[in-house]
Amino acid sequence: MSLRAELVGASGGMPSFAVLLPAGWEATEASFSGLRPRVDAMLDLFPVANCAVVRTRLEEMMASARAEASRAEIVRVFAPTGSTPEDYVPVSLVASWLRAPAGGSLQDLGGGLISNRGAAPMDQGGTILRWTMDQTTSVEDGEVEIAGAGYLLPVPGHPAVGLMFRSQILRGAGGSTLPEEGEQALSLLCDAIVASVRWRHG
Repeated sequence: MSLRAELVGASGGMPSFAVLLPAGWEATEASFSGLRPRVDAMLDLFPVANCAVVRTRLEEMMASARAEASRAEIVRVFAPTGSTPEDYVPVSLVASWLRAPAGGSLQDLGGGLISNRGAAPMDQGGTILRWTMDQTTSVEDGEVEIAGAGYLLPVPGHPAVGLMFRSQILRGAGGSTLPEEGEQALSLLCDAIVASVRWRHG
């Protein structure tokens, strides 16, 4: 598998960092504007009878995602770039800044995640915390199951701020389920992307 480095520039007083992405993945801004051409291309492939309903649902989801991105200080969204249903890979990885409450520290946040979410160190050095974030959402015609994980890394020089990643893997919807081995492979891929983070100094 070929890899390429993606540099995320400094923003909001936070340092820049680089992450390795597999071939076929891209990074988009938190505004999700870069996703628009891909969404439109996908919608053009749907039957005309279903297109209006799907477009409405996607518009609602994107509006909600943009609002959440603004609140959560999301800095990048990483996802595969497949433009056809056959190439579609149901996974995304979102990076955001996570700030401790006034007077708190990232260590306090980490302790809370360990106690309340079952977070555990992912790497040998214990610098990356990882926890499960599975969820099931009810929709008009059934349920959508999302498998995922949260990751928290310390930001150099900022003891009260962490870099948080959240992976989301579409496990099941509309009676279709992602094979367990596929889910495991995507989960390990997200782990590897997060583990590749390197901070840029100077």
